[in-house]
Amino acid sequence: MCLAIVLLYFKNMHEDPGYTDLLDGPRWAPSVVARALDAYYWFAYAVAAALGAWEAGRLKKDQVWLLAPARSRYRVAAEALLPGVLVGWVMLLLPVVMALVEAETWPTLNALPLLGMGLFLVCAHTTIGFAVGQWVHRAISAPLLGAAVLYLVGWSASDGGRLWPRHISGQYTEGLLFGELVPLTSLWPHLLFAGSLAALGALAWVPLATRRARVALRGTACGAALAVMAACIAHVHSWGAVSPLSANNAPLDCTGSHPRVCVPKAVQTDVVGLRRDVTGTVKALQDAGVAATMPDTVNDTLAAGRSSQGSTDREWWLPMSKAAHPETVRLSVVLKSIRFPCSRVDQVNSRSATLWAATVADADKRYLAWQRQELQQFQNPDEVMAVMKRRVSKARTLTPEGQAAWYKRELVKSCKNAGKDTRP
Repeated sequence: MCLAIVLLYFKNMHEDPGYTDLLDGPRWAPSVVARALDAYYWFAYAVAAALGAWEAGRLKKDQVWLLAPARSRYRVAAEALLPGVLVGWVMLLLPVVMALVEAETWPTLNALPLLGMGLFLVCAHTTIGFAVGQWVHRAISAPLLGAAVLYLVGWSASDGGRLWPRHISGQYTEGLLFGELVPLTSLWPHLLFAGSLAALGALAWVPLATRRARVALRGTACGAALAVMAACIAHVHSWGAVSPLSANNAPLDCTGSHPRVCVPKAVQTDVVGLRRDVTGTVKALQDAGVAATMPDTVNDTLAAGRSSQGSTDREWWLPMSKAAHPETVRLSVVLKSIRFPCSRVDQVNSRSATLWAATVADADKRYLAWQRQELQQFQNPDEVMAVMKRRVSKARTLTPEGQAAWYKRELVKSCKNAGKDTRP
């Protein structure tokens, strides 16, 4: 039954655009593992908790605890719970293996933390179920506990009103983009929240000689577990929908200096050619009179994951590996090189100046194709496009010095006309 659930959900994963993008794009083992586990956490935990409660009830029904103690109680419990733990582990390991095989990606050490978290929490939920099964009949505790874990863990990932439960439930739903990893600060709330409950259940089961000792131990364990759970909630309460992540961890392939151009090795692109496009574009703009500076480093934004890496004059972040054509790289350099003397610009002069710079860099076709889509939000996109082309065509007939002066005037006009009616 559990195997059928695993196979069914793995088949349905192919309808998820996030998973299919992983198969089509550059392969990053942590992303594949995170996406594969996302659909199985709650099922594995629920099955583990239900089997733990069932095994506790079976041992209690067979009156195992009334027999002469030839082995440790914990060893007896561990041997009884091992099959349930293995079932939960298989429910997590199998989809990970299938996803890695399908993605043709070897597992790496940095892809193991989320899997390790899931395997640990399977043990924790099994222990919790075993503790509950000691007090509640297995016919009641097993199904109710399994349903409760299934609902609570699944609800934590889907509840949009309260975001903090998803960061302690063991259901890591954010996924990982290329170059991203889960740091320990994002993992330990998941581990300690359920782990403290499991430890409480195990300590409450310790056989002591006197009732006072049992009450003292259970009270101390309960207080410690509540303190740990409260600390976990306090730690994650201010997080948003995504827990803290570590970005830019993918191995890079770099070449040159001033600028040093780096792209992820998994992309397997021509880094030398990319650097040639970057340097050639900057020099072409400089020769045309654009105040463009050559950066020290140019990084590919793919390696940054979802984090917003702000570019500086010395360090640029450009979408180089996602560029389908060298002209796209040149256009990115153009957009990074243009410096308007204000934060708000108009719609006509700013586009005219950018089109002229893109023409100088031999990236005008890409810019015009992009602007045809951008200008659809206006009522007169064709008129704006016509004015842009006409102004730039007229400017290109000037001398190189005249074109540079025209470009500088366009930058100033784009600021002066901001907020005014500049319809052509």
